[in-house]
Amino acid sequence: MLKEQELFLNFFKERTRDEDTETAEKLLLQSFADQATGNFNKEDFVALKEQLIPLLKPENVSEVTEAMAHFAAQLP
Repeated sequence: MLKEQELFLNFFKERTRDEDTETAEKLLLQSFADQATGNFNKEDFVALKEQLIPLLKPENVSEVTEAMAHFAAQLP
């Protein structure tokens, strides 16, 4: 895992509802693995985002959405 990915994973987990932390981690780790093999694009990102946003604490949605938008801008 890249340092940036580890930072985002920790950032996201801190903002996830306690009961959903494990699910969020699994989803993110799979996406990191897909990115490492070149099998991750904007469509994959949109699908991932749709799965992750409901796992967040409501007060953290806008902050995380903003961080994810920054990442999405870098995707091919």
